Amino acid sequence: MPTANCDLCNEFSGKLPNIFETIYGSDPKSRVLFRSNDFVVVPSLGQITEGHLLLLPLEHRTALGDLPESLLEDLTTLSGSVAAILREEYGSCITFEHGVRPGDSGGCGISHAHLHAVPFSEALDPFDILKSTFSYKRIEDLNEIKEQSAGLSGYLFYQDAHSRAHLFNAPNLISQYMRKLLVELQGADDWDWRSAGKEDRLLATLNRLSNRFEAITIFRESQARYGNAQ
Repeated sequence: MPTANCDLCNEFSGKLPNIFETIYGSDPKSRVLFRSNDFVVVPSLGQITEGHLLLLPLEHRTALGDLPESLLEDLTTLSGSVAAILREEYGSCITFEHGVRPGDSGGCGISHAHLHAVPFSEALDPFDILKSTFSYKRIEDLNEIKEQSAGLSGYLFYQDAHSRAHLFNAPNLISQYMRKLLVELQGADDWDWRSAGKEDRLLATLNRLSNRFEAITIFRESQARYGNAQ
């Protein structure tokens, strides 16, 4: 269910005002590239690189690790499809999430759970920095995040350009930690999404990717609609 004081819940339920509408007005009216019964994919405000997307559950959660297992399986499938699109369009791609419990603000100051998918150079992979900073364990994929993050008050999920996934114990991660790290690795300093304003990179992302999501389906939703008919 949407939460009244969540800006992203407001945006995706059409409630005004919200931050996206405040910045962009009706040009464009929406930033949604893909929407299912349970998830939405949008370009992130404060693009780390062109093509930087967010995958979000429509149900309000503060951590993806708290999603029901069935939805987490669907999100894993969706994440794989999104990563494939970004690799085709931009080259290598990484994904990450800062999950927080219970109900605190997330790693970018937003309390609605979201997975970042970012076109990013393999040569700048931040894994060595992360593993020297936090304790961690290797996991098979995003769908293990619920089980493997149980008992953690905060965690960082990171999946590299080769789909190798790790879960870091990060209970006190500072606001926008991964944004700042990735932007600085590129030799830039524009990491704060709240200062981004209207972005050419976001508009370019919408223009470039607007037709790439038409073929994506979530298997569980297809099964519910059509059953097992051949």
